Amino acid sequence: MNKKLNSGEIFDQTSAEAFAAENKTVISFLNPFSYYEVAQDDDLINGVDYYFSDGSLLCRLHNLFLPKITRASFDYSSIAGTFLESVAASGKRIAIIGATEEENTLAVAVLKKQYPNLNVVFNRNGYIDDNQKIANELNEMQVEVVLVGMGTPYQERFSIFLKEHLTSPVVIITCGGFLTQTSIKPDYYHPLVKKFGLRWLQRIVMHKHVRDRVLKVYPKFIFSYLKTMIRQHATKK
Repeated sequence: MNKKLNSGEIFDQTSAEAFAAENKTVISFLNPFSYYEVAQDDDLINGVDYYFSDGSLLCRLHNLFLPKITRASFDYSSIAGTFLESVAASGKRIAIIGATEEENTLAVAVLKKQYPNLNVVFNRNGYIDDNQKIANELNEMQVEVVLVGMGTPYQERFSIFLKEHLTSPVVIITCGGFLTQTSIKPDYYHPLVKKFGLRWLQRIVMHKHVRDRVLKVYPKFIFSYLKTMIRQHATKK
């Protein structure tokens, strides 16, 4: 899994190359919650072309043992703004899929206001019963970019399905809770939160499921990650 984890410093270059390529590319992001969800499934590891670290904790742990990486997250404290600006400027046909129907509608309205040239040709909620039906509709719309916000591992599995079933070159990128966050507030994170890297603290305060995740999952992740990496390094010696 660690071999697939790229530094945020190369995100712009990676996305530009993906847009220029005559193939289909999936880009996604990992945090301490989603890391082991993906690491335990070879299909998720191999089906996604590029993973980036969504959060400083994973970066810090990774950097203790491996070549240093920096964070890239799909939010306005990181790469979301520049990515959406580039899509809008290019006029590429984008589909926005994820969150509830109400959240999706609100988020798309906000994004169109922020990026008037954003060419949204398809949008819907992330609760999908028939993947093939959606792929057929996206093929009819000749989409060039798909933004998917369903949470891990659902968004990765759906993105890989689209990669296999869309017929034209396309960049498929996951965005986790970005659509839900955007439906709440156009720039979800407070400026001081972004400045001091405290996104996790704001989300703990605002969302119970995030509190549960940080308190229950993150300590287990830290222990498991350190144990695994220390064992691997000891074996190499």
